[in-house]
Amino acid sequence: MLAWDKLSEAQQAQARAISISQQQIEYAGSVEKQLQGVEAESGCDLVGLAILDANAVVGFLVLKRGCKAPEWAAPGAAVVSGMRIDQSQQGRRIGSTALVALPSWVQEHWPGCTALALSVDEDNAQGIRAYSTAGFVDQGARVQGRIGWVRYMSKQLPANAASAS
Repeated sequence: MLAWDKLSEAQQAQARAISISQQQIEYAGSVEKQLQGVEAESGCDLVGLAILDANAVVGFLVLKRGCKAPEWAAPGAAVVSGMRIDQSQQGRRIGSTALVALPSWVQEHWPGCTALALSVDEDNAQGIRAYSTAGFVDQGARVQGRIGWVRYMSKQLPANAASAS
């Protein structure tokens, strides 16, 4: 994974060209809108991360913490927002692999974070499966979201030796 500001112009163009289904746009919004938000708001509490396969951008997600995190997020959590994998790459476990690698990125760049958290639409079975495979646990709460019921999932991060000293 590589932060938006570390991507080459060609990689940023690849991120802009990510294609997702209309249903995925309904769940998480368009890729274009997500990238506009990253470019406008990137800073210490919000980062866009490209998911790479052989240096090509095949997916993208946003991480938020602190003042950029949604109100439902627990203190110390890094919130995964709007993960998208290009349609041509779906089914290859790229999303699950990225989610498994994400704790290492968070511990290196945001060592004060103690957990990863996310919300997912109840009807997004593919997303729920990917999050569960990557070790995220359903927190049991359901709330009415923008388009239906939403569940919250989280994954505790191992204690960071650097922050413990």
